[in-house]
Amino acid sequence: MKRISLLFTFCLSLILNGQFTSPGTGITYTLTSLSAAAPTVLVNNGTSYTMTANVTIAGGDTLLMDENTTLTINPGIKLTVAGTYNTTATSLTITSGNALSVFNGIQFDAGSTVAMRNTTLEYGGGIRVSTGNFLMDNCIVRDFKAGLVTSGTMSFSTGSPIVQNSQFLQNDYPAFSSAANATVSAVFQNNYLFGNSKLNTNRPQINMGPGGADSLKIINNTILGNRALTMVGGISASALIGGTNRVKILNNTIKDNRYGITMAGSSSAGIIKGNIIEDNDSQNLPNSGGSGISLSATSDQLYVTQNQIRRNLWGITLLSNAQVNLGSDAPGNINPGQNIFKDNGNGGNLYALFNNTPNTIQAKFNCWRETELSTDAMVESVISHQADDPALGPVIYSPYNCAVLKVAEPENISTALYPNPSNGDFIFESAKAGNLNITDLSGRLVYSALVQKGKNSYRLNVPQGVYMIVFISERQKISKKLIIRQ
Repeated sequence: MKRISLLFTFCLSLILNGQFTSPGTGITYTLTSLSAAAPTVLVNNGTSYTMTANVTIAGGDTLLMDENTTLTINPGIKLTVAGTYNTTATSLTITSGNALSVFNGIQFDAGSTVAMRNTTLEYGGGIRVSTGNFLMDNCIVRDFKAGLVTSGTMSFSTGSPIVQNSQFLQNDYPAFSSAANATVSAVFQNNYLFGNSKLNTNRPQINMGPGGADSLKIINNTILGNRALTMVGGISASALIGGTNRVKILNNTIKDNRYGITMAGSSSAGIIKGNIIEDNDSQNLPNSGGSGISLSATSDQLYVTQNQIRRNLWGITLLSNAQVNLGSDAPGNINPGQNIFKDNGNGGNLYALFNNTPNTIQAKFNCWRETELSTDAMVESVISHQADDPALGPVIYSPYNCAVLKVAEPENISTALYPNPSNGDFIFESAKAGNLNITDLSGRLVYSALVQKGKNSYRLNVPQGVYMIVFISERQKISKKLIIRQ
């Protein structure tokens, strides 16, 4: 009898004040078993669950998301994981159920191990990642607001967390962020970002501090701005108050932001390669931004190569004693260059490169005027350096070559959409994986989804009419019309 009484007292302590904390004894909870352990904290609705109070999974315990279901977390409520979080479900939704009243957020404590997969998260107050043992794969995160986190939709503080194959859509704050004094060697790859930093403050869609010696890796992402958000840039990867800042920014598409990429800090080094950086001029104030790439106080161990930089207010700007290698044949410092510039300018002038520093900049083997066979005079007309102002350093831009750097058009990805017209149920078939976004004719986003290679079935609950489907894969964009008839 005494043993039963002690057990009752222990269990009662776990749900004291309406909250639940697991005992930390190696238990694995599913939503079903967690609801059985704390039925008033996690309510089982039959086909869905509602979290009515804070839940903490203690170190040593596991939360296994193994059901294709919806978990509604009530406004202001937080999920904390100090142990293990794992997902085996193929379609899970975590939501507050109300776009105007977000749940507080999700906290992954230091020492936790996380694998979040196949999950749509909406109407939350942020995801704080205090562990480096973190994986997010094949997820959608949308319409997050202030709550647990106010610096970003996801906030990182340590290690090498991974976010891949996911969408971040129209969140109030940057999709990814870290503190200026936190070293984070995160991996962001194959993600689709659109219209984040929706509050239109001076915060880019990716806003990261120092990347550490292991490098911040931003690879194969699509980062599209909402041009109405005139304060929002694309990527910032900077060491503003010190710290080692190694970066790899590779093969991204960055369009329609206030600026494309900015880096700052004397410890900044690494590589910016193979990116398509276009139309980052939404604010249209050349003294406030608009660069395809802006570098401030960086080192000459930063290599910029094989990027396509078009129709920004400035192509590349160098500020505050910045150093950079834009193309060099010097032994031990080889860079093939091969950056392509076209129509970057403002005030009636073209600016492929503005060297606003006293430093000599190596910038050989680039195409300064795409589609043209340039002369020295033609290249000089799009570069600002010592020839224009004796206080500036020279740019060593010769030899240059545009003919070799002509960009070939990629082969179109095979896709099919049927039935069309549709009653809302339709199939999108693709030879490649990617991201699917559907807008009405005003441009308002009404649906988003991840596309797997092969056949994908979707259900669109919208009024009848004509909608635009935009499919993005491997830096290609394919548009189709979808007609909905009830």
